[in-house]
Amino acid sequence: METNVAGKGKIKVRISKSLSDGEETAIAARKEKVEKALGKLGIQCDSENIPNIAVLGAGGAVRAMIALYGTLAELKKYNLLDCVMYLGGVSGSTWCLPALYKNEDWTEEIENLSKHQFENLVQGQWDFNKAIKAVLEAAEDECYSLTDFWSYFLVHKLLNKFDEDKLSAHGGSCESGKTPYPIYSAVNKQTYQNQNAGTWFEFTPHEAGIPGLGAYVDIKYFGSIFQNGQLVKEKKEKNICYLQGLWGSALAGEQDISKTISDALQDFGKYERTEDLTSTELDTDSEKFNMLFKCYKTLLELQLLESTDKRGVDKLDHLENILKDYSSSKSYELIRRMKETWYSADEQRKKKEYMTLFQTLDADFGGFTNDSSQVYLKVVNKTCLCLLNWSWGSINNFLYQCSDVEFPELTSNPIISLIDAGLAINTAYPPILRPERQVKLILSFDFSAGDPFQTIKKAAEYCEAHGIPFPKIDENELQDVDTPSDCYIFRGEHTPTVIHCPLFNKVNCPGKIAEYREEFSTFKMSYSDEEIKKLLTAAKNNVANVQQTILEEIKHIVGSPS
Repeated sequence: METNVAGKGKIKVRISKSLSDGEETAIAARKEKVEKALGKLGIQCDSENIPNIAVLGAGGAVRAMIALYGTLAELKKYNLLDCVMYLGGVSGSTWCLPALYKNEDWTEEIENLSKHQFENLVQGQWDFNKAIKAVLEAAEDECYSLTDFWSYFLVHKLLNKFDEDKLSAHGGSCESGKTPYPIYSAVNKQTYQNQNAGTWFEFTPHEAGIPGLGAYVDIKYFGSIFQNGQLVKEKKEKNICYLQGLWGSALAGEQDISKTISDALQDFGKYERTEDLTSTELDTDSEKFNMLFKCYKTLLELQLLESTDKRGVDKLDHLENILKDYSSSKSYELIRRMKETWYSADEQRKKKEYMTLFQTLDADFGGFTNDSSQVYLKVVNKTCLCLLNWSWGSINNFLYQCSDVEFPELTSNPIISLIDAGLAINTAYPPILRPERQVKLILSFDFSAGDPFQTIKKAAEYCEAHGIPFPKIDENELQDVDTPSDCYIFRGEHTPTVIHCPLFNKVNCPGKIAEYREEFSTFKMSYSDEEIKKLLTAAKNNVANVQQTILEEIKHIVGSPS
């Protein structure tokens, strides 16, 4: 099953607990760099006993991205970054790392690269034409989901960057050993709450896969169609912009995200041409187009309302008025029936009626002579239906009907749904704790704006449930949720040591923790220069305050005298 020869039927799913060849190569080269870095810190260690150290960046949208840049820059300042073997991220932290790995020497240039990214964050402009082309192309695929729209219209807009690179392009730079090996994460939407063996997915420049099952596929073929472990149809490799949306989609509650997408969809409908797609304006069928788009817009507003909200009937009245010239249509009749039962219908029935109405509107009015009108409305229609079904991260399942994996919850489904790993554990402990990675020390930088101990407690619960060695967590040490310290150390026999560092703490922002949490909320969409500097200072101070503790712990693990 480990054959990796190009061609249909020859590309196979890799069933193995071992690391990929690419990762093995990268780690071997990195050990030389780490050995020299430890020597510079006065820590003598032979090449056979180099400790694998991992840095984990938690989620937290743009806050996490900025904080991770600051954290890595400060680790470099104290010569600690070159001692790191693995770098893992979830959610917002994954918005930082791919931009760095474009540059093979990023660890030497972290300050300048960070400065460039922040300038782009404040002054850059997103490329609407690229976004609309990407969404229109994605909507043609059977796996279209909210992740496509979220990636190209929201994450792209937040970061002012459309990263068309492929993750596989970073493999070469990793194999040089100059940088820590990056690991990104997502979780299975169907199982993340109970976190079975098929829940956590990892992504590296070499493979995507499921550590709990020991099943992997070359990253270039993630999203291609496989059956019984063999490639059936190759599809275009996902770009990093899409992956960043896949990894980072849990920025707020369902209502806030729904409203954000709904608002973006309404903006989407205002644009009537793009240079590359068509020079024909969408006014050939303008009356019908505008009428149908108004219906979609009102339906989106309607589905965000509570069932008891009196405005629901007003929205249905508005829909009825839009279609007053089409009173004989099935859509018009359906709206009248929905209005009569608005207060008595339960949420399931409402959802079913919404879906029926979307489909009926499309059947009644969806035919256009103008192809541009057709494709625009198709995107809106498909995205609305995805909102109703809350469809995220739909992707071809490389384990479909794979007889070498006994896990029917996955192997029976041709399509799976992947979402932000932060919904399970807001730090990527599960992939980092793969026994094959032999991690001895985990530096966990927690960028949460809420409970600063939730990630470490959830990680301990996960490891206990899955028999993974993890230090015992004394919850009596984790009582100061509102005024945490800057550093907590957890050790155990035959377990990795964990140094847990909350971003906002009583050392780096004394008396202002609540203020920082509020100012830098997860759903904060834009940052000024001043806000970036303030957040960077907090992140850098955090590392400066604990760098000696980290150094002493490395010495302890290696066995060097303090």
